[in-house]
Amino acid sequence: MPITNSIYAFPIDGKFRRIHHGPIYKLWRDRAAANGFTIVGRAVSHEHLVLGCQTCGLPTVARVSHVRDGNPKCSHCIQERRGNVALDYGALHLGPDPEGDRKYRLYKLPCGHTGRRQPGCVKKAAAGHHELRCDICLKARHAAEAEAQGWQLIGKAKRKGASYRRYEHVCGHQQDVTIANMRHGDVDCAGCGESWTSKPSKIYLLRFHLPKGMVIKLGYSNNPEFRMRQVQHDLLVTRGAVIRDIPVATGHQAVRIEKALHSFISASWPDLIVPPENFERCLRTSSEIYDHRAEAFISDLLDAVLAGWDPSSGKPPF
Repeated sequence: MPITNSIYAFPIDGKFRRIHHGPIYKLWRDRAAANGFTIVGRAVSHEHLVLGCQTCGLPTVARVSHVRDGNPKCSHCIQERRGNVALDYGALHLGPDPEGDRKYRLYKLPCGHTGRRQPGCVKKAAAGHHELRCDICLKARHAAEAEAQGWQLIGKAKRKGASYRRYEHVCGHQQDVTIANMRHGDVDCAGCGESWTSKPSKIYLLRFHLPKGMVIKLGYSNNPEFRMRQVQHDLLVTRGAVIRDIPVATGHQAVRIEKALHSFISASWPDLIVPPENFERCLRTSSEIYDHRAEAFISDLLDAVLAGWDPSSGKPPF
């Protein structure tokens, strides 16, 4: 019988493999030699061959079909190359991804922390194209930047956006702020601050009459009537009006809700967006103008906000 209880006297890919007796054909030897291998024998089953790498001299197991029809690679040489690339960057290649993703490997970064990275990413870093960011060090840096401004880093932001984080002010109020704004101190607490971000505001819906038809504008302001007059070049021509507005506790919340509403409308009804060239001669704004058909839809969205829906949550309003 080809299957035996005998094993090879040396480890193959880190394991002592069972010997499998069977013929080794010339075609297999030729294919293996063309890819830099010598066939040592057969192992595991009739479907596997033991290959000796002509570069590093270490054995590895490969399927017969891969040797015959494919382009086998030496895993030991690959690991050595990955290790050398990591060393060129100042990192250390530790081995396979602990989460089992074959696209990733585990590395010890120059800072001393470990992290999962794709070998291609490490190779580009070693070539000087970018840096390997350590998530632990980055979080510590963001926390230190927040502490310098009187805030504490809480974690992931509630709103969408990779540049936002959740912070807590010394007064106990929590809000989402961009990393850059926190770093430079360009932030006002919506709980205890005295700027527009902490004062009550409103989300408004305005209507204008343009030469090409009626349009509406969605925005935020603590004074929608003033904003309605301010945005028009000629009040007698465009005849602006405030359709409705809803109260919002702070300006910070208002701008967050307003931006999320625009994103939701853009994703749900992109055909309702009016191109700038159709209104820029009449209105002092460059965006956030919608066809009058959107009035009922947006009004329903405002009702949903009043009922507690957060447009930045990713959940449907109805």
